[in-house]
Amino acid sequence: MQDWVLESEKEDHLGDSFVARTFKQPSPVIHTTLIHHIANPNADKAILYIHGYTDYFFQAGLAEYFISLGYRFYAIDLRGYGRSIRPYRPPTWCESISEYIDDLDLALATIKQDGIAETIVLAHSTGALISANYLAKKQQAPSLDNDDKQTLSTVTGLIFNSPFLALPFSPQQIKWLKKPVKAIVSSFPSGVIKTNKPIVYAKSLHSQFEGEWDYRLDWKPENGFGLSLHWLNEIIRAQEWLATQTLNIPTLLCRSEVSTISKKSVGDMQQGDGVLHVESMEEAVKNTFDNLTIKVIPKGFHDLYLSKEPAQQAYLQTMSDWLTEQD
Repeated sequence: MQDWVLESEKEDHLGDSFVARTFKQPSPVIHTTLIHHIANPNADKAILYIHGYTDYFFQAGLAEYFISLGYRFYAIDLRGYGRSIRPYRPPTWCESISEYIDDLDLALATIKQDGIAETIVLAHSTGALISANYLAKKQQAPSLDNDDKQTLSTVTGLIFNSPFLALPFSPQQIKWLKKPVKAIVSSFPSGVIKTNKPIVYAKSLHSQFEGEWDYRLDWKPENGFGLSLHWLNEIIRAQEWLATQTLNIPTLLCRSEVSTISKKSVGDMQQGDGVLHVESMEEAVKNTFDNLTIKVIPKGFHDLYLSKEPAQQAYLQTMSDWLTEQD
């Protein structure tokens, strides 16, 4: 684990129940931020939430839900996201998905220092790909296992909220689209795809448009950040590598019933996952995870917690039931 320096520790903007600890690596200068809910200080198990792409942690009600179940709650804003954005580093930028090993090591080390031996990782979209790659790489390095057990809170389970483990096409489309997509993104590594208008998925979420949520649009812009082709190439490489691995950690996959990627109206997009293809998602998870439970959430959004109330409550209850089964 790289050397991190605690740069600040203060009440988070979510309110006095949350504390944000910002850590810094000196060379190159990198920041990452760990947010935690201060309740249940004596609990010996925690939830660690990992956000997706063009995202950050703002779901205070999600934290409160796990607090009500008796867990400690943590969330990380990875380098280049949310609270960890800095003007001298492009938002969301990474050279490789493997960079986030340092961020997750830091989070789990801090959780261990807080007295928590076991952690369930709850990961959304790209956060699921990052956490899955993290655990698979740790599994490949057994010589580090004893050191990790001493310094890191042990990840005892995974909950995936619409994981980005496959490209957003149907299984049939992936067979013939994957090679040309790889060729394009690898040929133009400095390319960036930008849009100047709000995307339909963002309009389905934020209260400024037709959604129900109020979050910072400078950290989660309505037209997204520029999509780096280098970043997309690294995502594809990470997905391909993960497909060669096998993990038997208890895992819960939660996904919507249908994909609504191509829908043009907010109302139509809100009937399902407007970002990823749910069949390809499930196929990819089944390929790698042996100890797997799959739950389908009708009318769940891509971020299932941000769904309208019936689907949101079904998602929360699904996680609660699965956690009870793991005890």
